[in-house]
Amino acid sequence: MTVVRKDMLSVLARRGMRDMFVRQIFATAVSFGGSVVLARVLNPSEFGTYAIATFAVNIFMVLGDLGLGAAFIQNSKSPDDKYLQISFTIQLVLVTTVVALTWMLAPWIVGFYSSVSPQTVWLIRVMSFLLYLPVLRSGSTIQLERSLRYRPIAWSEGIGISLYQIIAVICALKGLGVWSFVFATLVSGLTGLVIVYRSAPWPVGLCFDWCEIRRVLRQGISFQSAALLDVFSQWAIPAIAGTLAGPTAVGYLGLALANAKRPLFLAESVTRVSFPHFSRLRTDIGELHNAINDYLVGLLWVMFAWTGLLWTSGSPLVMLIYSAKWLPAVPALLIFAVALPMDIIIWTVGLSYRALNRNWSAVKIFAARTAVNLGISALLVHRIGFLGIPVAYVAANTVCAILLLYNFAPGFFSRMIRSAGWLVPCVVSASLCGRLASDLVAGDATATAIQRLILGALPFSAVYLLGSFVLAPAGYRAKFLSLVRPLFSAQRKHVFNMPPRAESFGYTTSED
Repeated sequence: MTVVRKDMLSVLARRGMRDMFVRQIFATAVSFGGSVVLARVLNPSEFGTYAIATFAVNIFMVLGDLGLGAAFIQNSKSPDDKYLQISFTIQLVLVTTVVALTWMLAPWIVGFYSSVSPQTVWLIRVMSFLLYLPVLRSGSTIQLERSLRYRPIAWSEGIGISLYQIIAVICALKGLGVWSFVFATLVSGLTGLVIVYRSAPWPVGLCFDWCEIRRVLRQGISFQSAALLDVFSQWAIPAIAGTLAGPTAVGYLGLALANAKRPLFLAESVTRVSFPHFSRLRTDIGELHNAINDYLVGLLWVMFAWTGLLWTSGSPLVMLIYSAKWLPAVPALLIFAVALPMDIIIWTVGLSYRALNRNWSAVKIFAARTAVNLGISALLVHRIGFLGIPVAYVAANTVCAILLLYNFAPGFFSRMIRSAGWLVPCVVSASLCGRLASDLVAGDATATAIQRLILGALPFSAVYLLGSFVLAPAGYRAKFLSLVRPLFSAQRKHVFNMPPRAESFGYTTSED
């Protein structure tokens, strides 16, 4: 096992973010291209059927990895081979139980959805076997993430996502319909497994040390509880909308949510590195709070930009990319977009709670979010249709974000308001300018979708960038310029250089 010197944490975190960010840009581009083709080849009901099948499998997988991976990453002591085998044993038993339950209860679950086809039963059963892939990958991933070695993970996930989209598109064009997603998941998962295992091998095997198993479970269950509630909250679309509005509504909601949260795929490269980074900084609270504040302001700038862009040009964007058959998803898309800044707060601050081992405090807040989300969803879907789902989502995430910030540390909520409050006038003024320009063009019956998109997006982008530069505190402008300036200087080649040896990163061999 390897540990990282504290003085190298920021260096490693930046390297990890860079590797994951490059991977995410590539993967997002590939995923976007694949989703466009799939959206044009398949119909909304097929997307909805796949979402329902995934939900049915995940009903029995709500415990995930029981929080073992997060517990090992957060712990100050590196897990040895025995603990990796214990984690593997626990997860293998859990997944095998899930597969057995899925095969037995799949017909009963499908019975709740009158609009899906009979083949959904076998779709659910086959998909359950795919749960073994993350179990086999977990030991290698834990080692890599804990030591902030994200390059192999970036390669495995980038290649896996690319293969997923390529295979899904080919299968869809061949007429395999919803089964395209299954074949794509299998091939991409196996490929990613091989890559991470070669980078961080470990002796795969079973270990039935019952005393240690109980101790590991106690450590992990607090981490998993918050994730468990997050899964319950996500059930609003397949469980409530699926049963009350049908698979077509689930398809519209799925596309709307995926596109509203598109920047989160890029932000994942940052937040994923932030957890081990925060975990190593937890002994220095002042430095930790500064790091969290900087993470949040930078991420919120991106989230507000995407939210404003969707409100400016959402309809022509969907029309141009996905075709007119997906236009009923636009209202849900715009409502989901409002929650995007709260999403990134929940992601980042939620990870901070976990890094500080304050898991039960986070669990209480996530429980409130789940109750609000499911309760309001059930009430509104009856009254306003599937748009009740995004309305409930916004309400629940707003409550959750406020509670997380307020309870994290004294004065932290007000600090974040002061640090990021300037973003609100930036996005509001930019959205108004962009929407005004887009509406003026929309009055012309001959205007195309791409014309409306461009004439809305360009004014928005210009005003948002100008407003950000004028209103941002001087400290953030200085940080931004310090990052950008080397890219255009004679020394720019050194910005992306990687030290050739692990020792340069501060890795040392240790049992701790």
